[in-house]
Formats: sequence, C-alpha cells, structure tokens
Amino acid sequence: MMKGKTYVLAFVTFALVDALTTWFGARAGFQEVNPLIAERLSSSLAFFGSYAVFTALGAGVIVLSLKLERLSPAFRFIAVVMVVFKAVPAINNVLLLTGAPFRVPL
Repeated sequence: MMKGKTYVLAFVTFALVDALTTWFGARAGFQEVNPLIAERLSSSLAFFGSYAVFTALGAGVIVLSLKLERLSPAFRFIAVVMVVFKAVPAINNVLLLTGAPFRVPL
C-alpha cells in the first residue's frame, strides 16, 4: 500500500506531466477539447497558474482523505481515485505527443 507522501508525489508528478504535455501539445497544433483549459492557453501565467492552484487543491484533498482514513479505511479510495484521474490525461497526452497508435478513451 502506498504511503501518503507517495500519493501526493504521484499526483503532483502526473499534474506536471499533464500541464507540460498540454502546453507543448497546443503549441504543436493539437486541439484542447476542454474549453476551460483552452481559454487559458493564450496566457502562460493563467495556464500554469491555474494548474498550480488546482494541483495544490488536489494534493490537499489527498492529504485530507488520508487523515480521514483513521475514521474509515474507505477514505484511502479518494486518494487512489485522485491519482488515477490525474494519470489518465497525462498518459494520454504523452501517447498523443509521441504518436503512439493507442489512445486512452475518456
């Protein structure tokens, strides 16, 4: 079972990969399908700033859920889901940018 810091580190790492691959993908001509992200791509400050804020909030949710695990082991599930939900777009972006034939369905 992963420790609390490992969940946060995995989440932040996937968030960084997601942000960078989204940024470079848009610069390479890929279309961002999320309209909230797409509108922020015109400004690096708005784009990376919003990613930093939402990454910090996500990390906070993970830390809180792991503290609440003392009340019920089910709270660990929140940390796992947060990491998986951040991993999917990051891995999909890497596959898209590398030209891999496989795409992660969302």
